Amino acid sequence: MSPKKTKKKHYYGVFNAAKKFVPGKDKVYYAQAVYGDEEIEAVVASLKSGWLGMGKIVAEFQDKVAKLFGKQYGIVVNSGSTANYLAVKLMQLPAGSEVITPACTFPTTMSPIVLNRLIPVFADSELATYNLDLKNLEKMLSKKTRAIIVPHALGNLNDLQRLSSFCKKHNLYLIEDSCDTLGGSFGGKPTGAYTDITTASFYASHHITAAGGGGIVCVNRKEWANDAYAYREWGRAALHDDESLEYRFTSEHTGIHYDKKFTYTHMGYNLKPVESMFAFGLAQLKRLPEVVRVRARNFNTLRKFFESHEEYFILPKEHPKARVSWLAFPLTVKDGAPFTRFELIQFLESRNIQTRLFFAGNVLRHPAYKNIPHRVVGTLTNADKIMRDSFVIGAHHGMTSEMITHVKNTFTEFLGRFAGKKRVVSV
Repeated sequence: MSPKKTKKKHYYGVFNAAKKFVPGKDKVYYAQAVYGDEEIEAVVASLKSGWLGMGKIVAEFQDKVAKLFGKQYGIVVNSGSTANYLAVKLMQLPAGSEVITPACTFPTTMSPIVLNRLIPVFADSELATYNLDLKNLEKMLSKKTRAIIVPHALGNLNDLQRLSSFCKKHNLYLIEDSCDTLGGSFGGKPTGAYTDITTASFYASHHITAAGGGGIVCVNRKEWANDAYAYREWGRAALHDDESLEYRFTSEHTGIHYDKKFTYTHMGYNLKPVESMFAFGLAQLKRLPEVVRVRARNFNTLRKFFESHEEYFILPKEHPKARVSWLAFPLTVKDGAPFTRFELIQFLESRNIQTRLFFAGNVLRHPAYKNIPHRVVGTLTNADKIMRDSFVIGAHHGMTSEMITHVKNTFTEFLGRFAGKKRVVSV
């Protein structure tokens, strides 16, 4: 008998692909979704099951991701931005309450504060970590302060032990926006062990994706899990999809014998994803250990390379207690460098190396946020510096060694133009 042929697996993106990379012709993305036949087959099986709404697959995904963060309950939604909105909504803070957050941020980390009629208290970020600068933490407090919301910038973990202790001391809620990362830990514990609420995103550019979208809110409080479920499901009283009439019909809420599926206890929305997204997501989740490993390898390779060019760049820095899985590789052009950020990214893009800026930079400089009610503690010097001089390149799990080499060669070519030239000190 001839040996049984094994089915060849295909990958989309570059993960373990046999495709030959052509430097300068093929694009090196700053972030990239990577998936294979397993994800496609899982989605097809989900569609063939005859159920398009949420069911057993979503339940399994929620449970596994919640456990990754050290939480009891996970509630999936249609995006990480929605997850952030629900996280703020769940706290039910009085209008006018203050929430501490960095000015250097992503808009949908900060917007939920304003949309829930709360006041953002903006503070500066550290240049090398890009996270909230904790030097002035006590000065950020007022009698109105009720919570702190910290994004892990590009996946770099904040000092969660210090933040957690501070919040407990002052009776504040702590929310971590972990949309940029998955699989990290702080002090040997999952990040959610330090927080009241954790959010994450499964957008296409992130560590794993639920077919290009999806998000999750993770909590330990059963009442918060129930509230999140209700807000997601139009605000209805039904907290699960039990079809039994004994569960569904009650006069408890309306005084009339009525179906919980059409009884509304919250002013909610349709924030629901669908089952096939998380069939894709579950297959992705199996890849997470390898995703984290490859990202760490690529990030460390780039960092070692840029250590030879610290004359020009501020390099990324991690907390010593943090195990970080970065979204991308950040660089900040130092004051006095003989080139501008734009000149450098023009050169990189001309060689098909994709770049992105550091999200909003100082969010208060954007038209949408210039006139919002807010308070600023200290100066936002670093937020402005990041907005002016920082950018990111790829370090993701879709990058091959050939791509990394192309990135290094391109930087070497560009920086070689300035060897021996005097640095221009900015005024």
